[in-house]
Formats: sequence, C-alpha cells, structure tokens
Amino acid sequence: MKYPYQFGGFPSKEELLKAYGGKSVQDLPTPSILIDETVFTRNCSRMLENAKELNVDFRPHVKTHKTLEGTLLQLGEASNHKTNKIVVSTLAEAWGLKPLIEEGKIKDVLFSLPVVQSRLEELAELSENVENLRLMLDNVEQLDILKNFRVKRGEMKKWSIFIKINMGTDRAGLINDTIELQKTLEYALSDEIKKHVQIYGFYCHAGHSYKSKSIEEAKSFLVEEITHANKAAKMAISIDPSLRLQLSVGATPTAHSSANFKNLLDGIDLVGQVELHAGNYPCCDLQQVSTNCIGQEDVSLKLLAEVVSSYPKRGSTLPGEQLINAGVIALAREPGPMKGFGKIISPELYQDWIVGRLSQEHGILEPTREGVNFIPLGTKIEIVPQHSCITAASHTWYFIIDKNNKVKDIWIPLQGW
Repeated sequence: MKYPYQFGGFPSKEELLKAYGGKSVQDLPTPSILIDETVFTRNCSRMLENAKELNVDFRPHVKTHKTLEGTLLQLGEASNHKTNKIVVSTLAEAWGLKPLIEEGKIKDVLFSLPVVQSRLEELAELSENVENLRLMLDNVEQLDILKNFRVKRGEMKKWSIFIKINMGTDRAGLINDTIELQKTLEYALSDEIKKHVQIYGFYCHAGHSYKSKSIEEAKSFLVEEITHANKAAKMAISIDPSLRLQLSVGATPTAHSSANFKNLLDGIDLVGQVELHAGNYPCCDLQQVSTNCIGQEDVSLKLLAEVVSSYPKRGSTLPGEQLINAGVIALAREPGPMKGFGKIISPELYQDWIVGRLSQEHGILEPTREGVNFIPLGTKIEIVPQHSCITAASHTWYFIIDKNNKVKDIWIPLQGW
C-alpha cells in the first residue's frame, strides 16, 4: 500500500548547496528562511540540560523545523545530554526520520493527533519500523476503533497510547473529574480492550502558557500541567494499580521556565515518571519573546525579505508605509501579544519598523514611531515572525547561517502529511 509521504518531491540538498553554499545572507533570494546555527544548537542543548537538572525525561517535538538535521540537535547531537524520544505532528515527519530510527537514535515516536482512523494502516506499518510508537487518545470511541482495526488486521503490536488531558484551552483532550474520563479509563483498562491497547501515560499541553508574561507565571502553568497529568494518572491507578505511567507535560514557555526551578517536583506526590516535551524552543519567535522567558537573542529563525516600494504619508504614522515581498504565504497571518505580524531586527537601523498588514504575497511595513527613516528600496531585511512554526511550514528549504553570516548548510523540511 502506498502512503502520502511516498509521493512527496523534495529539492536536492546537493544542488542547493552548489548554488548557495558559502554565500553571504545579502546574496540570498527573498523571501527565505534563515536559521542561526549557533543559537538553534544552544537552544537545543539548554532544554536537554533543563530536563537533566530536573531528573525528568525529555521528548522534543520536531514540527517547527521538520528536518533530520534539526532533529539530531534536539536529540542531543551537540550536547552532553541525549534523548531518544520525539513527537511528530505528521506521518511524513516520522517516515522522513526513519534513518535516525534505523541508527537507533530514535526509539520512541509519539504521533500527536488523536486517533486518525484513515491512517491506522500506515501507523501499524510505522510501528513495525520503530521500537515504540505511541498514539494520542481523547475519546472513548477511539478505543473501539483501535481494537477493531487490530482484530481485523491480525498479528501486530498492541497499540500504546497517551491519554490527552484538556487543561482548558479546548483544543483536544479529556477533562479531569468528568464522567467522560472515568468511562474512558474504565473501558481502556477492561479485559476487552487491554488485549489490544495499553495505556502508556497522560499528556498535557498548556497552550494558554503562551500568554505568560514572566518566568514565574510560566512556572505556574508547568505545575498545573504536572498536577493535571498526575491527577488523571491517579484515577487510572485506582482502577489498575499495576500501571506504570508516563506523565508528559510541557509547552515551550513552561519548558523554558523549568530551567529556573530545580526543586520543582519537590512535594508533589507523583505516581508516574515525568517527561518534559516542547517544540518551538529551538527556533523561538515574537510569541516566545513576549513571555519574557527568553530574549530576542534566543530567536534562531528569521525571515529574509526585501523592501520593494514606499508610500510617503500613507497610514497613521509618518513617514508612511513600505512594501515587502513577503505576505501571508511567506510569513503567516499569526497574531500575538506584540504588535504586528513580524518585527525587523536587521539592519539594526530599521528596528522601529514592523509588518503591520498582510495579503497573500505582500507585506506592509509600518513604523512604530514618528521620526524614523524610510528603508531604501532593495534593502534585505531580517524579520522575526510571531510564530516560527507556521512561518517555516511555507518554505521548501532553510538556509543555515554560521557566525560569519554565511550559508553553512541547507535543511529541507519533511513537508506533507
């Protein structure tokens, strides 16, 4: 059977490096993604160190960059600390990382969406290629879907699942202290289902932690994540005391905050092994800067764009507005606590300009105060986006920039589904 990832076409890394390797940023086409290799690597190593200090496991999410090279750094290629677990948001990511699975660098893969019935055959095949495949579950009916598939397919591994807990963001998950969670756990631990499905642990993601304004506030969300996962685990253990559970918690702000609280887990009556997860942290963006858990110097991903026109006295602030060749498709129409859809950080002379409006291929620059100068046409500018995950998703390759501001490597993301 053929799967979607097998039909994806990717550009040749070798040909791209022939064309652009060693070039200065100012010689690159626009719009393009730039990733500062030093900052990306440092961010990856810091997060692994955070987990080590807390004595918890770490499971990086690869969805921001979706590359083999970036995943290696998240696993600890350049760090003293390692992990062999990942989260993927698409099966294209999982299959594309198969070389790392075959090398034994990845032994545990979590597919982050709740059970997708139409992709179970592909997931079953993937489970034959990785030591441990985990699925996400947040509905009692999904248990029957998994059971029925396994009965029909015949010989295969048991499904291993994280049960997702909704912490109030209402994206996905079951809620603690509800009959729905109680029924799901009772059915999952019944003899009928246990033959086919094994509960591996509970998964919490504090999406609302992106509204944090301080490390202390992000810490409170992390404690909330741990508390929610632990509470659900206690309910499961009350039904089956033999369970050994993983408590997977984290979002980039809460994971960043973990570095500042070495005794975070003290006093918490944990009934499972804590596992920290995060995804945006290698790249970061304006959203993360707004939490005050990181600084602008921790952002490794920028969009390179070009100023193509000017409109004197247009808009509400003098000198007017300008046009760049990067709109929704290149940058994404993602809002955040900071004004605009992106902020210019280079050249430094023009840091008082933001991307104020967008259409498909056009971005409108607006000054944040009066008295600034127009940017000369043809100037290449570097923009920090509001949300790097969505910005990166529209680009077919990324330029990896060294300390001399030149192209050291090119990463090709594992796009598609």
